[in-house]
Amino acid sequence: MTENRDTAIAELLARFPLSRVSEAFHDDMLGVLPPVHVRGMPGFLVSEAVAEDVHAQFVEHRGRFYGAYVALRSPATWITHAAIAAFDVGHPDPPVLDWYPDAADGQ
Repeated sequence: MTENRDTAIAELLARFPLSRVSEAFHDDMLGVLPPVHVRGMPGFLVSEAVAEDVHAQFVEHRGRFYGAYVALRSPATWITHAAIAAFDVGHPDPPVLDWYPDAADGQ
């Protein structure tokens, strides 16, 4: 049962991996529901969970905006400044998302 749950959460996290997002997307998510701030976590979470403990996290860092689905109880999935630095090195010119990537698929 736990293995199936872990697989389902991993698949959900993969639907919105760490990505550059537009400032408008970031700001829309900041205002859609009360944001949740967690000590030690950059940025904020959208207070309504996507599923179980999976939330959308958004971070502004050095004038750029980032988002991803993260598992609240798994800090290894959180957007951190180190994760952003690695993302920027690996993606020097990434697409900037204006909305959730899975929404574009009609899901």
